[in-house]
Amino acid sequence: MDDSREPPPLDDYESEEEQDAYVPPVKKEEETEVVVVENVDLTSDVPETTEPAVSVAESQNSNDKAEKVEDNEEDLFQSAKESPAALQSVSLDNPPFETGSKIPVSNDPPSVATVYPALPKEEDDEYDITIDVSDPHKVGEGMNAYMSYKVRTKTSIPAFKRPDSTVDRRFSDFLGLHEKMVGKHRHAGRIVPPAPEKSIVGMTLVKMSKTEEEAASIDFVEKRRAALERYLNRVAKHPALVQDQDFHDFLEQPDLPPATNTRALSGAGVMRLVKNVEGALNKMTIRMNEEDSWFEEKQQQIDSLEQQLRKLHVAFEGLVHHKKELAVNTASFAKSAATLGNAEEHTALSRALSQLSDTFEKIETVYQDESNTEYFGIAEKLGDYLRIITEIKEVFMIRVKSWQIWQTNEQVLQRKKESEAKMQAAGRSDKIAQVQSEIKDMEIRVESSKKDFDELSVAIKRDIQRFELDRVAEFRQIVLLFLQTLMKCQEQTIKNWEGFMPEARAIA
Repeated sequence: MDDSREPPPLDDYESEEEQDAYVPPVKKEEETEVVVVENVDLTSDVPETTEPAVSVAESQNSNDKAEKVEDNEEDLFQSAKESPAALQSVSLDNPPFETGSKIPVSNDPPSVATVYPALPKEEDDEYDITIDVSDPHKVGEGMNAYMSYKVRTKTSIPAFKRPDSTVDRRFSDFLGLHEKMVGKHRHAGRIVPPAPEKSIVGMTLVKMSKTEEEAASIDFVEKRRAALERYLNRVAKHPALVQDQDFHDFLEQPDLPPATNTRALSGAGVMRLVKNVEGALNKMTIRMNEEDSWFEEKQQQIDSLEQQLRKLHVAFEGLVHHKKELAVNTASFAKSAATLGNAEEHTALSRALSQLSDTFEKIETVYQDESNTEYFGIAEKLGDYLRIITEIKEVFMIRVKSWQIWQTNEQVLQRKKESEAKMQAAGRSDKIAQVQSEIKDMEIRVESSKKDFDELSVAIKRDIQRFELDRVAEFRQIVLLFLQTLMKCQEQTIKNWEGFMPEARAIA
């Protein structure tokens, strides 16, 4: 397959020093050099000591097989065009090489699995869980009204009480779950997916709606429902977070206590504001002497990724907004054409204008579907990743604080040792025993803080690896979805215009 049609390769994020530090040694037989694989007689007792000469015919045969492998390589975008289900079944892996074929030398950057070596797993990753958020409905009236959602879970995880459960949850319940997950897992170096953001304007529209149908038809409600579903499924993909008991209770318990700490004017809300201000000050004042080049480069890469995603997100939201306006203008033109057709006295021309109006109404529907697919399937996911990057930075800051605790303990230990030396020099033996006891306690504390820092670093690396793998896989799906949506829109538009052609020829 032509290289220009393959999805773009990953950036080579890692330096040679990092790969030397983390990548397992490559076996000799996996080196990417051009070799000819010969048929070897494994039943022979004594291997031959001389290599047989490769004839011109054998070399030509090997080249033919290599060309055959290249011709049989799967075309990703053609598969996506032929069938919408191809997005689920398309394979991004290269086909296996046949015996006797040449292994081509690849100058592409290493794969994600090579750049991010396997780290110890926290939990068993083999499980099946699917979470659907549906049926948004309004509960209550006036300013006390709120939207409730049905959360259905299907899972094979033994820790859950039932394989299939359905509960009702309001938005504050989701925020309460997020607060609990952050409090228990962020300090351990785990990246907790961020919950959807609050929207005062959207909830005001819901509270002012007169009927439940009117409230459910508001665009904000569908946007929030999709965001809540993505949030729960991201949490469920994490092998440690999915085992959390609070997460199980959220998905299975019929009733939950009110999550009052999520309110902006509550005591917990004020404390969150204070912590955010404190965190911003710490980022400006704490300077860590980074000794691990992996974290230094990774922070730079995360900063660069955030900038590029932010630009892409803004551009894509502008594109979606443009297509929504195009749909509105197309609908307006359809109405004008229908009005003109009704006023036209010429029968053939009137019928042609009526058919033209119907065609534009169909095209308006195509534009609406396209903009909705791109908004919920692409633009919103890009926004999710921007919030995930913010959470990654918070986890990096947790590591900086852990390093600061370790260094502070080291400094205190050094001062106590200096104090002991001064006492011994001055002959003050009455307090030396106490100081030595304090030194032993401080040495234990230093060792413990260093161990915490090292374990935190390993946990962060593990979660960053998981984040990169998930991001690459999801971005590939986003690209394929975008291309499929464009092709489907063009095909439907052409089909609609082909249906109008007989009327156009009738008045030509």
